[in-house]
Amino acid sequence: MIEIKAVQTFVMVAAAALALGAVELMAQHQHSGGGNPTRYESEGRDEWQKPDKIVGLLDLKAGMVVADIGASSGYFSRRFSKAVGASGRVLAVDLDTEALAWLANKADELGMSNIDTVHADADDPHLPAGKVDLVFFCNTLHHIGDRVEYLRRLKSALKDDGRVAVLDFYKKDLPVGPQGPGHKLSWNEAYRALRDAGYKVVREPQHLLYQYFIIARPE
Repeated sequence: MIEIKAVQTFVMVAAAALALGAVELMAQHQHSGGGNPTRYESEGRDEWQKPDKIVGLLDLKAGMVVADIGASSGYFSRRFSKAVGASGRVLAVDLDTEALAWLANKADELGMSNIDTVHADADDPHLPAGKVDLVFFCNTLHHIGDRVEYLRRLKSALKDDGRVAVLDFYKKDLPVGPQGPGHKLSWNEAYRALRDAGYKVVREPQHLLYQYFIIARPE
């Protein structure tokens, strides 16, 4: 009887540990960083992410408005800030209020007054109608449940010549990024979501080893 109880206790403890580990893993995978956005600021990321190259490929100009969906620490938002200049705006959109507060403080510290933080809902980024030149997703679109409807909704925020850019990890084992296929969006899935939402792919730069890059416009 004692041995049986010991086994039962071990199983219960192991199950609790596994459950806790799963919760921690989910928290770590949140794009916004769960209040710890600095985890997206590692120097090693620059080597494979090539952020300056990405920003250059987007052909941003002074005065443009960019919405960075899932902005978290502002890894790209801060670079967009420099690209669009003082006459432009960067809408740093995220669900995580702690991450947004961190980014707001960082932007203030750096004198980047053209960055506005936007607290979004899961199904609505709360973007101004007809004001946005570019909506940018980096490792974020796979988090969105109804991607087609979300992308359709974005059209009302875009200017007539506005674009949507999707940057996400290939859906396979990689040495960087989230692990497991459930935390990634394949190129086919992203392409279909854009197509079904009424977008036409206009460019696919091939400059990254671990991620695909799609730029599209409403048809």
